[in-house]
Amino acid sequence: MDTIQLNRRANLRTVLAELATEGITGAVTRSSILGIDDRELLAMLRGKYISNEAAREIEWSVQRREGWMDEDHRRESLDM
Repeated sequence: MDTIQLNRRANLRTVLAELATEGITGAVTRSSILGIDDRELLAMLRGKYISNEAAREIEWSVQRREGWMDEDHRRESLDM
């Protein structure tokens, strides 16, 4: 699997964890915030290809700069 897909999947997990800490856990709520159907989100977490369009939509939805989903941010969470 390519590095960008691995990064996108890890960053999607981070985004969902951040939403959960804010009390946003329901499928309908997550979908409305991220602009992506919850079934699609679950498929992405399970290995489905995360398109450029989906990555940009997620970034925009959670106010991250363009390209953030493509980068490895795992070290940042360890530094907190």
